[in-house]
Amino acid sequence: MSEYNELFTTRVRRETRKIHSVSDALVNAKFALSLRDETVWCGGLFAFYHIFAFLEDFKERVHKPMYNKLFVSRVLYRKKAFEEDLTHYLGEDWRSAEKSPALQNYLDHLQFLENNKSILLMAYVYHLYLGLLSGGQILAKKRRMFFNKNASDQHVYVDKVTDFGNADIGKLKKDLHYAMNEVAELMTDSEKLSFIEESHEVFLRNNSIVKSIGGQDKVIYNMLYKTFAVLLFGVGAIFAYKMYK
Repeated sequence: MSEYNELFTTRVRRETRKIHSVSDALVNAKFALSLRDETVWCGGLFAFYHIFAFLEDFKERVHKPMYNKLFVSRVLYRKKAFEEDLTHYLGEDWRSAEKSPALQNYLDHLQFLENNKSILLMAYVYHLYLGLLSGGQILAKKRRMFFNKNASDQHVYVDKVTDFGNADIGKLKKDLHYAMNEVAELMTDSEKLSFIEESHEVFLRNNSIVKSIGGQDKVIYNMLYKTFAVLLFGVGAIFAYKMYK
């Protein structure tokens, strides 16, 4: 197939292959730690919650047909799922955690795009949701396998953010690709080029977020500590009750 007839999504993948590969390697390396260190997982949830929430809130606040078209199903919406996971891991006060400079910089950039060139926010929707439907599913499977080895099924929490219920993941990905190509037909050559350039920015900013995530986040660590302390206290109380009743 000639470049002239090349699908836009194929072109995007081809022209972002290098930075995409770097990003995948970084994400895989970082979140492999989440199997043994929940602060890494919680740090990622907290950071990317704000990004996905921004993208979904923008859709609700502003009517942009091209932008809206990328949300090919209601099941794609992840804001509530993030909130459920964060409440489970960090408790009701998780919103009090401080945003890292990398996250704040990311959000400031999204706000800049909203104010100046909102069409480019589509690059974030396309790559981030596709990422959850692709690498996010692989990561979720690894977490389930790891934790199922260490606890009975009834004690294993299923992360909501990567759980799309009975939805056909393959179809969702196919529909998202199709929608992106349809939207691209309405874009000018200049807008397509800007989209590809912003796609590089998506991966660079994702990388900066991932690099900033770690066990050094004292607020998240303290929340986890308090949560586990409460759980241990509860288990101890039940055990004591059974011993002495």
